[in-house]
Amino acid sequence: MKKRVLLKDIAEASNLTINTVSRALKNKDDISIATREYVQKLALDMGYIPDVVASSLRSGYTKTIGIMFDNIANPYYMIMTNLIHQELKKDGYEMMIFTASGDHAKFDIGSFHKIISRRIDGIISFLKPTIEVVKAIKDNKVPFVILGREGDDIGIDSIYTNDLLGGYQIGEYLFKKGHRNIGYIGAPTDILCSIKRLEGLRKYLIEQKIESKPTVDKFLIHGDLSLEQVIDDLLNEKVSAIFCFNDTMAYEAITLLNQRGKKVPEDIAVAGYDNLEEYIHLPVYLTTIDSNKQELTQKVIQTLKMRMLSFEQPLVKLVNSAKLVSRKSA
Repeated sequence: MKKRVLLKDIAEASNLTINTVSRALKNKDDISIATREYVQKLALDMGYIPDVVASSLRSGYTKTIGIMFDNIANPYYMIMTNLIHQELKKDGYEMMIFTASGDHAKFDIGSFHKIISRRIDGIISFLKPTIEVVKAIKDNKVPFVILGREGDDIGIDSIYTNDLLGGYQIGEYLFKKGHRNIGYIGAPTDILCSIKRLEGLRKYLIEQKIESKPTVDKFLIHGDLSLEQVIDDLLNEKVSAIFCFNDTMAYEAITLLNQRGKKVPEDIAVAGYDNLEEYIHLPVYLTTIDSNKQELTQKVIQTLKMRMLSFEQPLVKLVNSAKLVSRKSA
């Protein structure tokens, strides 16, 4: 095997000190541009590969943030992770993506140990941590921020959307479109933001003094996230509109409704949550709720940096507003 090229090898080849070579490779301003360019080209020609682990041991930091979610196929996570990546790059940070080992949308202790073993500087999680993980976070002073779900009840920084307001706006919109029998397809009931979106929907409809039950609620269960039976049940309930927990569910719902001979929105209106079409241009034109993803991303990174600088700062809870986006599906 070829011997690994070290900083001292580049220093010997360039007749410069190891410190000068190191600073030139880091593009430090106190090294002339000519010297930086010379050293960087020489390092490339010699096949030098930076030793990130050794560097992190010296500095105490890896400049790497762990990102955790539970469904790599969900386009919302991909959009948000890309936005996080763009923000982190501005300060020279990299990221590592991890997926949950469990199937209950929780950040469990096994996942925590897996991430921490990579010596990351902080964690941004789309999943709520278990009590065991919360204790480990606090015992080990690990900077940790939850994105998209509430964490103040467990003492963890969190940045999320006003889900109650989002559901309320959908209720108002559908009611004014003439809908009175509205179906709701929710994520499993242990996901609080799914409950909040339903509560917002119900709140508006109840305010309108609808005499019959204001919504027909169908919650998915962990391990079986198919909408096939749910859609059939809602059709049997003769709903005229369906509000889905997120856009991904709404797209599946529209497909299943079309397969059953139902036109959207002529026969049944469909609305979602997340506004994926802001970043993924699809010919669906889904009515949905937008949460200002760019602002959410900036807030979560600012909060994480604050926690990295001083772990003892007061708890952070930031709630982004929700905005209805009206399109052709409802």
